[in-house]
Amino acid sequence: MRVIYFDLDCVRPDHLGCYGYNRPTSPNIDRMAAEGVRFTNYYCTSSPCLPSRSGLYSGRYGIRSGTLSNHGAGAEFHIEKELYCGPKPENEIFPRQLRRHGLDTYCFSTFADRHNVWWWSAGWTEFHTPNLKGGLDTGAEINEKVLPWLENNARRDNYFLHINYWDAHRVYSKDPSWAEPLKDYPVAQEWPDEATIARHQSVTGLFTAATQPYGDHVKKDKKDFNKSPHPLMADTVSCRADFELMVTGYDAMIRYVDDHIGQVLELLEKQDVLKDTVIIVSADHGDSFGEHAVYTDHVNADNCIHNIPLIIRWPGVTRQGGVDEHFMANVDFAPTLCDMLGVPAVEQWDGKSYRNNLEGGALPEDRDFIVWDTALYTVQRAVRTKQYLYMRTYDSSDYNNWEDEELYDMTKDRYQTENIAGQKPEVIAECRRLMADWVAEQRAKPGFVSDPLAEVLKERGKPVPAELL
Repeated sequence: MRVIYFDLDCVRPDHLGCYGYNRPTSPNIDRMAAEGVRFTNYYCTSSPCLPSRSGLYSGRYGIRSGTLSNHGAGAEFHIEKELYCGPKPENEIFPRQLRRHGLDTYCFSTFADRHNVWWWSAGWTEFHTPNLKGGLDTGAEINEKVLPWLENNARRDNYFLHINYWDAHRVYSKDPSWAEPLKDYPVAQEWPDEATIARHQSVTGLFTAATQPYGDHVKKDKKDFNKSPHPLMADTVSCRADFELMVTGYDAMIRYVDDHIGQVLELLEKQDVLKDTVIIVSADHGDSFGEHAVYTDHVNADNCIHNIPLIIRWPGVTRQGGVDEHFMANVDFAPTLCDMLGVPAVEQWDGKSYRNNLEGGALPEDRDFIVWDTALYTVQRAVRTKQYLYMRTYDSSDYNNWEDEELYDMTKDRYQTENIAGQKPEVIAECRRLMADWVAEQRAKPGFVSDPLAEVLKERGKPVPAELL
């Protein structure tokens, strides 16, 4: 069995054609979705980049693995190791587990370099770091290494290949010609309107409407701090036209990524192996486009950050054009793939197999709720039920528009514009209970060290609530 996993940075599902988007951003991804199953309620359990991929391949929630940020106290990866030669079997990492059971594993990514996560590159059959740009590499540079490798190796059997594209990550620096396919398709998202954007000008913090950093965003006194050198990005988001330019820049980057996925698919077709190769498309997290007044980045625990695409085309298994609306977390990915490949799951993984969902079985897996968290900018933990998103903020960082507790009805308010916490005390109470019970469950599991949210608050010199200790 051949499995190819396309790992896309910062891609929201609602900007892909197969998820109903009106613009032609993703014809190659859409083709794979038409031949497989797409999951509409698939969520990363921690964000952003490092925490999400840690959950994906460690199979554990960030509260247990120690990773809820990209650096510092929230990025201390916890894993029980042998004296030599890697993790103990009970907390093995997904690619190593595949390799232990007969599959070769190959990766083309600069992720380990970007985030200094050397554990992530351990144990692959081959790990290719295409260059030393650490996430500033382009799809063309990735494919410059991937395509020759596939020319020589695509027909091998029993391998898992991970291909990582960064291009949808801010900043949108590609040639404006990548927006040409979109020119006849206006931005259909009507929110935020001019009045909302005007209100957003008073919100503080990085990547908000009035604070769009270019260059070294730590040095806020630089005279070119809010000056965009990129034709597909506005200096700031001061009006609807600026917003639509930002959206078009983002969409053009997705189109660029999709084109490079298409190059891989075309080569597989020429090698006559696409027809029986498993193709998976997903992302680490999404990006904000107005939610909580943030534009073009991923700084909080909003739904748009944690809801990510998952498309699986498994020849002979998945139904064509299938749609699965059950709640699934990215910690479920490793158990699901292992189950499908006849590889035993790892004892301490937190996820469960969704094989039944892929095969269209009568008893599909589901989750009543998912808990997720983040600690790179804001320090937050959230509970997502089928109807509501409850958010608990422990540190709002530089942002001045967060309440300690917020509640949104996601069936009516997809952009999280109205905090209804004061109107739903019974829902708040239930979500607090769900969160507290979930945290207690994680603390009781083997290998728990401490809550990374608490460690980040200590690092920042902030008070730590008793519930995190």
